[in-house]
Amino acid sequence: MGLSNAIGGGIIMFGITYVIFTFGGLTDQAASFSDTSSETTSWESKLLKTSINVSIPNPPGTDTSFDFDITNNNLEKLWEFDKFDVIVTYDSSGITHTETLSYDSACPPITGEWCINSWTNDVLDPKILNNGETITVDVEVSNNLESGTDLIIIVSTQNGVVSSATTTV
Repeated sequence: MGLSNAIGGGIIMFGITYVIFTFGGLTDQAASFSDTSSETTSWESKLLKTSINVSIPNPPGTDTSFDFDITNNNLEKLWEFDKFDVIVTYDSSGITHTETLSYDSACPPITGEWCINSWTNDVLDPKILNNGETITVDVEVSNNLESGTDLIIIVSTQNGVVSSATTTV
């Protein structure tokens, strides 16, 4: 009778240990799934709360430098300007050029870069683009712009929201 109790107890202990380790793996997977789901929801929320408008208030000349405005039209705060993509397409001497410009924190920018020249309505958080605030961006491209052709500016924020503007030089 003592041996059967010991064997039965061993079998029960093995079963309990097996169940604990099995559920331990399942809870790790459930926690990992929950974390991923939470990150996805947070990312989607940021995308829904991000909206910008790109405008070219002053007609650019035929120089290599010009400026344009970026306005935040939604709730997401924007400040990671080095993660923005600024793409400019223009004609020069009959050739169409497309340049992806890098952010430069100092103005005026050098060739192939863009910088923030001024802020409008920057009252809430200094140097953070909040809802209703506008930045004026200075750009320096590689070639002179050609008169009578289109200038296209595309801006993508750090979370992938895109806006564009087009004007005739």
